[in-house]
Amino acid sequence: MKAEYVLGLLKELESKVSRLYTHFGHLFAGDKDAAEFFDLLSMDEESYGSVVQYQMRLVKKEPGAFGSVEVSEKEINSIMSVIDKTISSGKKLTLKQAVELSVKIEGTASESHFRTALALNNPALGELVRNLGVSDEEHTKRLRDFIVSRNL
Repeated sequence: MKAEYVLGLLKELESKVSRLYTHFGHLFAGDKDAAEFFDLLSMDEESYGSVVQYQMRLVKKEPGAFGSVEVSEKEINSIMSVIDKTISSGKKLTLKQAVELSVKIEGTASESHFRTALALNNPALGELVRNLGVSDEEHTKRLRDFIVSRNL
């Protein structure tokens, strides 16, 4: 796959994770701490998406400088499908369920970013994707800390 296409998938993934956290923020609007927590995670994901968008512009300027990339599109699409179904189902999750799903998604997204980074031919893009994986790990830690702080 072309690097620009893979970055497009990553941008879409970051956007969907952000929307999921926004959804959870609305779902738990009556719980100020939970709503703020999810809103902050959503903003983080949006900023990660902006970084990916910037890299996409660089790739568009010099498409020949970036080789093809092997990535598990199936895995990324699977994560995005879970997110879409969660948002569209209308099912009211408990806070515990929402946080547990978030941990699962962040863990899966992190693994996907790291595997993608190993397959990228360009060191600058590899660094970007590795950084996204580190950010996913940070979100996972924050989610686990939230679980502990709320006794979920």
